[in-house]
Order: sequence, then structure tokens, then C-alpha cells
Amino acid sequence: MRALVTTAPGGWEQTRLSDVVLRDGRPEDVLVKVHAVGLNPADHFQIEGRYPGGPKPPFVPGRDASGIVIQGDAAGHWQPGDVVVVLQSSTTDLVNGTLCEQQWFAAENLARKPEEWSHSEAAAAPLVFLTAWKALVDIGGLKPGQNVVITGASGGVGLAAVQLASAYGATVVGLSRSDDKRPGLLEAGAHHVFSPDNPHLKEQICDALRAKGVPLVVDNVGGPSLTTAVHLLGIHGRVSVVGVLAGIEAVIPIPALMFKRASIHGVLVTDDSPGRAQTAWQEIVELMDRARLRPKIDSRFPLESVAKAFEKLRTNVLGKVIVEIPA
Repeated sequence: MRALVTTAPGGWEQTRLSDVVLRDGRPEDVLVKVHAVGLNPADHFQIEGRYPGGPKPPFVPGRDASGIVIQGDAAGHWQPGDVVVVLQSSTTDLVNGTLCEQQWFAAENLARKPEEWSHSEAAAAPLVFLTAWKALVDIGGLKPGQNVVITGASGGVGLAAVQLASAYGATVVGLSRSDDKRPGLLEAGAHHVFSPDNPHLKEQICDALRAKGVPLVVDNVGGPSLTTAVHLLGIHGRVSVVGVLAGIEAVIPIPALMFKRASIHGVLVTDDSPGRAQTAWQEIVELMDRARLRPKIDSRFPLESVAKAFEKLRTNVLGKVIVEIPA
């Protein structure tokens, strides 16, 4: 079968589409014909060896996928012909990734593909939507009717958080430096979109929301953005920290934490057990279906053009970059 393989010592120079022998499955594994793969920045970082705790070469990159069962597990949880989505967000075993024509996956890491979703839409969702759900609801404690600010709103997790928070009944403020992405964020469910570079950002947000602060900020950016997030909080507000694209260090105003009785929480989706990921996934799908929303796709590429797909991922995208693998 064909697979994208990163060999030692790693890096893009050692990553190519190759014919490989499919590994043997375990009794608890399910063999899946992969139809679509959603790319994540983490996949790129793993190839470059910059992902903390990432797999050592050789490995097949990729975490999200959708496909059809070829051979079920020994316990009979999955049968040939079942249409599935891969929820590997909760696993740290990333050697056997999804950028291939077929793969064995643990039965507990599979869920039924939402009936009305395409393979590409299903493959676009797991990692970013499970992360966003954890940041918003599990850790953030978001309630319908509340206000939430999402930094880096045009990124993968940011856009998923915008869609989920809107569908959940929250008033959503998205922060993005890109004027070109403002219409797309509003279409995705944001009620307000502002630039984080505005010197009067807090006043702008508070005026729009008619509030003195917000109960929750999902920070996908890190660095100075985390400082801004704390300033935006109201009393007993929370920050869910998801990303560090702007830097791994931030200045935290301790008086603001004290007088607001605020809290900052790190978000790591791999904390979830496969069972918890399954429960969260079902809640996400039901919420998206009720709101008549679908994961947003920026562009699609065939497996033969996977290198171009990764190049696209590094540009100014809004939505997921998908690699499609025809039957």
C-alpha cells in the first residue's frame, strides 16, 4: 500500500510517499480503508521532529481520518463495511498514522461517521473539535448565553471553537489579525470579530458585549496573547490555554488574577481516555447537527499531492486542509 513515511533521521528530506508493507494488526485492532485525512500543524511538527513526545522515525504521520472498515476486531465491535471516523486525539501512539491507504486502528479509537457528513468533513473534525470542546466546556465551564473570547480564531482549534461556542448558545468574540478572514469567521458563528492589535481592545469588546469582562477566553496563541486574555476576564473568569504560536512565555498580571479571582488552565486533549473522547465526540456531532453546521474545509488534495497539501497548510488558510484517498 502507499503511505507517507518519515524515515530516520527525520525531516522533510526523509519524508516521501512510498509503497510499504502493512503492519500486522492486533485482536483489538480494526483494519480501515482510509478515504480522507485532515492535516494538523502537529503533523508538520512531528515530521520536523519538533513535536514534544512525538514519534521517532520511521513513522506514518497523520492523526485524523475517515474511512470504511475492511476487517473488524476480534470482539466484533466493528464489522466490514462500517463507515468510521478515527479519534486518535486521545492516544500518544502516533507511529501508525493516517496518511496511508489502509491502517490498523484500535477499536476504541473509532466512532461511526456522522451520517450526513462527508468523509472529508468527518476527517476535518476530531483533533480540533475535541480540543475546542475541552477548552470551552470541560475546562472552560461555558454555559449557554455566556460570552466567550477566542484568540487565534481563524486557526484550526480557533475556528472549531467559534463554531462550537456559537452552536452552544454563547455570544462569540473572535480575535484575528486577518481582515480577509473576518467574513468567514462571522459566517462560522462569531458575533463580533476584532483585531488583537487594537490598542483599545478591551474597551471595544466590553462595549460590544455590554459587559465589564468575559467569563472565558480560549487562548490559541500564547505569548503576549495570554496577558491580554487575563485582562479581558471578568470576576471568576477563566482562560483555557490551547496554543503557543506566539511564544512559550508570557507576563501574567498577578493583581488581575487576585482581584478577579481568575484562573488559567492548560488544555491537553490527550488527557482524555478513549471513552471520554467518544462521549465528547457524540456531544459535538449532536450539537453541530442541531445547529446545521459542518466542519469548514479550506482545500482538498489527492494523496499524490500530499506535499502540496502541507505547503497549503502553512499558508493563510481558513478551515482544514484535507488529503483525499480514492478507492
